[in-house]
Amino acid sequence: MMARITRWANSIHAHMLAMALGTIVTMTAFSLSILFLIHPPERIPVSIYEISRIVRDLPLVRDTPVLRSREQAAEPRPVTDRTEKLVSAMLADQLNLPQEDVRVYLNPGDRERFTQITQEVDLYGKEGAADPFIVGTFTAAIRQPSGQWRLITRKARAPENIWRLTGRDTFIFGLLFIIPLSMWFSARLTRPIRAFAASAKRLGAGIEEKPVPIEGPTEIRMAAQSLNEMQSRIARFVQERTSVVGAIAHDLRTPLSRLHFHLATAPEAIRKAAEQEISQMEQLIGTTLDFVDNESRPRVMEPLDLGMLVEGLVDDFADMGEDVTMLDAQSITIAGDMILLKRLFTNLIDNAVKYGGSARVSVRRDGLQAIVEVSDEGPGMVQAQLARAFEPFFRGEPSRNRKTGGVGLGLSIVLSAATAHGGTVSLESRPGGGLTARVVLPVPDSVTGTA
Repeated sequence: MMARITRWANSIHAHMLAMALGTIVTMTAFSLSILFLIHPPERIPVSIYEISRIVRDLPLVRDTPVLRSREQAAEPRPVTDRTEKLVSAMLADQLNLPQEDVRVYLNPGDRERFTQITQEVDLYGKEGAADPFIVGTFTAAIRQPSGQWRLITRKARAPENIWRLTGRDTFIFGLLFIIPLSMWFSARLTRPIRAFAASAKRLGAGIEEKPVPIEGPTEIRMAAQSLNEMQSRIARFVQERTSVVGAIAHDLRTPLSRLHFHLATAPEAIRKAAEQEISQMEQLIGTTLDFVDNESRPRVMEPLDLGMLVEGLVDDFADMGEDVTMLDAQSITIAGDMILLKRLFTNLIDNAVKYGGSARVSVRRDGLQAIVEVSDEGPGMVQAQLARAFEPFFRGEPSRNRKTGGVGLGLSIVLSAATAHGGTVSLESRPGGGLTARVVLPVPDSVTGTA
């Protein structure tokens, strides 16, 4: 039971639920803190009659609004606004004071309320029923018998020592707080998923040899374990397949040697024909063993100059009298297996010479990619052949004649070698005739030797 609870607590479902609950709790706590720590603005309406009672220090039916009272000797500024003059006159009537002894100043930002007060006084003033109320900030100044002025002020905002936030400010600060938290949580959740996806991609490309790390949420752990088991089964299958093919090819060499011995006393015509067939079978066996070795041999990655490696192979073919030319040989350092890369480019150049009569080779760099192109002037391949060209034992020349074609493993070795280096290989028939093989290999920022 505890094991099931532990697995669920580490699942993606539990992580997402925790993230949602955490977001809700955080936003609720933030809102409550704003509610209790930030004082709301004072917007209680106060009528002219209530102001007169406040000035006379008389009680109100409801709680008295928050006010500030002080006295000063200096005379306040004159009242110039029509609405303020009307309110001042009405308060003077309520207090039975001369109008010049009472002045009321309203909040300039409440211009809409100014209009309403003026309309109310104009409509109800003649009947003596006008008693407008003031919503926002106001200051009532009354001259005292001593000549001092008493100023009573109500501010429609939080106290000056309290930080004031609007609804928009609260929303923005809430986002600034919750977004980084959500990004950190989602990154923590998706990090093992991205690592698993990268490992699965490398495994699919055939370059992942180590097991996928079993870490992260329960679902990712289960998927990684299944992927590792599948990788192990595939590795065993490939090893068994290559071992069988290698054993058969190796064992065929013994009867071929015996045939050589038996043919030593055979008639000349029969002996030459048989030796030619035996030579072709030995070439087939050699190519097959190369293919098996390519699949099973451990990779030894080390820094090497790709341009020099390919240029050396071109020189070897040229020394054998083949029409092979190096068009461009840029010096590009990559991390690669020298034996595997030599097989790769030897097969491509050999195919170009065999089927196209010549080979034109170039090595160039494009950003973080090394591009090697091998072109010939042969008949090329149709689209259906290009689609299957890298399949083992597939031959673009369908006659199966050993004089006009190979075994069908050369391009399979090329594809396997390019994939083992994290690269790609493609074939392209040119409209004017000829075929171009293009190999793209990654160029790391810094190349270090690994084994």
